[in-house]
Amino acid sequence: MRSIPLRRWTLGLIAVPIALTAALLRAPSAAVAPPAPLHNAIAAAPTSSATPPPTATAQPTPPPSATPAPTSTPTTRPDSTPTPRPADTPPHVGIQVGHWRSSELPDELKRLRSSTGAFAGGYKEADVNLNVATRVVELLKSRGIAVDLLPATIPPAYDADAIVAIHADGSTSAGSRGFKLATPWRTSRASQQLLDTLTAEYATATGLPQDDAITFNMKGYYAFNYRRHTHAIARTTPAVIIEMGFLTNAADRAVMIGRADDTAIGIANGIIRYLNERDRSDGDALLPPEFKTQRPLAAEGVDVHSAPSDKARVVAHVQPDGRLFVFLERDGWYQVFVRGAARVTGWVRKDQVVDTDDPPPTPPPATDS
Repeated sequence: MRSIPLRRWTLGLIAVPIALTAALLRAPSAAVAPPAPLHNAIAAAPTSSATPPPTATAQPTPPPSATPAPTSTPTTRPDSTPTPRPADTPPHVGIQVGHWRSSELPDELKRLRSSTGAFAGGYKEADVNLNVATRVVELLKSRGIAVDLLPATIPPAYDADAIVAIHADGSTSAGSRGFKLATPWRTSRASQQLLDTLTAEYATATGLPQDDAITFNMKGYYAFNYRRHTHAIARTTPAVIIEMGFLTNAADRAVMIGRADDTAIGIANGIIRYLNERDRSDGDALLPPEFKTQRPLAAEGVDVHSAPSDKARVVAHVQPDGRLFVFLERDGWYQVFVRGAARVTGWVRKDQVVDTDDPPPTPPPATDS
């Protein structure tokens, strides 16, 4: 054995406590309730463009064991009204894993039992969703939040401070990429706030681009359709569905699988930020709006835009005898659904339409994403 010079041995002793101190500084903060303030939100690792995409034979890093929340006993308030919860009640969040155990869906949703989601690069969507979702659950629990890990089947009238359904997208085009989020057709102010915080935090944590092509399947997601289904959220549960990225795109797949921790951190931080910023005494924010059907005010009809701006692309023109069905109001604009040969959603200015007493459209059938 070679002798170690005294100077080198002394420096080694000094290096040990320095390394231990650095490790402690990087450790997660202790759990708290209510959620940690935003400045103590979970930190994402720095993104790196050098992160290689996973190979088709690789497996995601094993997540914590997944134990679904029971689906037989609903967690509901008796009257399903937005009454404020006691101040000392820990926040309660549901994380639904898209397509997980879809074969167990109840009879009312049996046509979705064969829905298995996207498949690409050797990965099944349900497995990718579960891998990220279990990490989100653990992160939220570390902040003192009560969390349910939910399969495809939602408990009847599921009641929580928020629910996020986690999915991955798919496309026949390998060039399609980016994440996107959507609220139900009838969007409460709370659901919109949850969407806004999730969008911002997910983009920051993952560095992925945002895809604004929201689909009817997302807006009409079966788990959010309390008007049609028993196994769906309560009317006052703020809800968002996230497509984390395109499983069929190698770059997106590298993030969802190779950087599953960052992906989960983005979702968890979005939820934590929402819980911190939302006024829990504001019950009205939980109520989805009920709008009257609209018709064009001008004799020439009205243009429907892709965004709430006169400069945004025109996606449809509605004739004077046409009808527009509103599901969101923002900054003097209505987001509308236009029924016709092609189902279109877009935005019209409130001052260009007028109320009618026409009944709202029949809700679309259950859809999965």
